[in-house]
Amino acid sequence: MNLSDPMIRFEELSAGRALGDLTVDEERELLLLGEQLGVEFDIAFELLVASIEVELLQASAEPLPAALVARLQKCADDNAAGEPTNVVRPPVSIWRQFATNPLSGWAAAAAVVLFFALDQPQPASLSPVQAENRLRSEASDLIERKFEGLGDFKNTTGKVVWSDSKQQGYMTLSGIPVNDPAKAQYQLWIVDPKRDEAPVDGGVFDIPSDGSPIVIPIVAKLSLTEPQAFVITLEQPGGVVKSKQEQVVALAKS
Repeated sequence: MNLSDPMIRFEELSAGRALGDLTVDEERELLLLGEQLGVEFDIAFELLVASIEVELLQASAEPLPAALVARLQKCADDNAAGEPTNVVRPPVSIWRQFATNPLSGWAAAAAVVLFFALDQPQPASLSPVQAENRLRSEASDLIERKFEGLGDFKNTTGKVVWSDSKQQGYMTLSGIPVNDPAKAQYQLWIVDPKRDEAPVDGGVFDIPSDGSPIVIPIVAKLSLTEPQAFVITLEQPGGVVKSKQEQVVALAKS
């Protein structure tokens, strides 16, 4: 599993949620990633699973109530006639399948839930830069620290911002060398003495190119209370559970 791209990880967790096999920690990670990336759980995953369930339940299912059939049929007709582009709905064929085929009580309830969920405008994804700007405008407890490069990484500069109330943060880095993800990846560690003596894993990330600054979302694996330092290390592909800090890249502290 590639954890270096937060959006890929978000999509993997979204698929797991639709299948109902996420752990409590993974549910929390999905929520945090969504907030950090400025996106929401994609209801299309739920629709796919629900449509599969419909196929399996048709043989021995109960008929839908007439009123619900009429409502779903109207939705199909309205969708075919054309509606505002900011409203996301499934294809007409899906609505007609719900309206004309016999479903069990569970599937009928799923159809209603999907109707209301898909009837809402879907927010556009925010870039890390946009998400950081939004955090700055919304968080009243934002802290900001400067990164200083160490040793062979002395040219690394940047900053980190974090909000305890939002449990969100971002790093802006410059001068940090490009890495080959197949050989090594960067990993953030967050020192929070009030929470634990061991640093909290803040996520694994890659640097695709030298030059211009890059904004990277922080993906803290545990909630933070009062972080005192942020440390970037270079680790094996996929990161590690506990760093030996053999290659410390940069440090930001109060």
